Amino acid sequence: MNTLRVGIDGKSLLPPRTGVGRYLAGLLGGLEELALEDLAVEVLRPPAPRSTVLWTLWDLQVVSRRGFSVLHLPFYYGPWAPRCPTVLVVHDLLVLEHPEWFRPARLHPIRLLLPASARRAAAVVTFATAVAEAIAERLHLEPSRLRVIPHGVDRHLFRVPGADEIAAVVARWGLSRPYLACLGAVEPRRGVDLAVAAVHALRQVWGELELVLVGPLRAPVPCLKAAPPWVRRLGHVADEELGPLVAGAAAVLAPSRAEGFDLPVLEALACGALVVASDIPPHREHFAGGVQFFSSGDAESLTAATRRVLEDSSLAASLRASGLELASRFRWCDSARAHVAVWREVGG
Repeated sequence: MNTLRVGIDGKSLLPPRTGVGRYLAGLLGGLEELALEDLAVEVLRPPAPRSTVLWTLWDLQVVSRRGFSVLHLPFYYGPWAPRCPTVLVVHDLLVLEHPEWFRPARLHPIRLLLPASARRAAAVVTFATAVAEAIAERLHLEPSRLRVIPHGVDRHLFRVPGADEIAAVVARWGLSRPYLACLGAVEPRRGVDLAVAAVHALRQVWGELELVLVGPLRAPVPCLKAAPPWVRRLGHVADEELGPLVAGAAAVLAPSRAEGFDLPVLEALACGALVVASDIPPHREHFAGGVQFFSSGDAESLTAATRRVLEDSSLAASLRASGLELASRFRWCDSARAHVAVWREVGG
């Protein structure tokens, strides 16, 4: 039996863990669940405080000589001249399409290294059809080199919690209910400005409503410089508390102007939360039927959609049920199985 040896760039697992790290952790969990006897995976991590760019360009270059069948690169770019086939993950093209949304430290390495890394890769993995089409057009790649593999959801962390569990976590954070939640790193593309405007309008009816932002600040958001007291910024929340916080929300707002997938939406649905999401292609592809859509970029539309799910109990019950059913279809073991198929294709 020939063993497929896969080296995985694990720099995204280092704290603080963001969306790429959550994807990689989910993929590794799915591989563990599959327990394939003819697959050997080695997660390669840079020693702190090594520059992750230097690690990727130099250290992974050296590591690629160890006899791996394939090198899996989960973060947009890889070494200049790898000694084995590579599979590159491109989560989105936002650094190329909207550079104004990003800090220079994050923007410049990706803009510089992504195009060449994609051309060198034996295959490119992404998570939504619209993103795959944009990659093929923008980076001049043959569509046959692209693979769309949806994410999964960690059902140990993201499930419907009990009322006591929700109450305990909400109390630990000193939150007042009802509140609306926005999930993920706080940055301009996430539409936080739309959420603030919508909650401001909703407070005319729901007087004590708060907006809770869950996630680290990744880039300046002007509307938060002098935010009102009913906007609560929690920053990083431990995984074991995230599910109860999400489930305790009257609704989760997902007003992003652009996404590659939007894993927090899937995780919220798995917790039984009501989700109001922007009508953008990845949301439409993966979450239609399980969320309430609003017109992307339109604060009035977000306000109206949120008010509807808060006030229409039959709609809310239907969305909760369909959202839970939809979330049950997304499994990390299925994502892992699809990744292994790509690795075998290019390195087996």
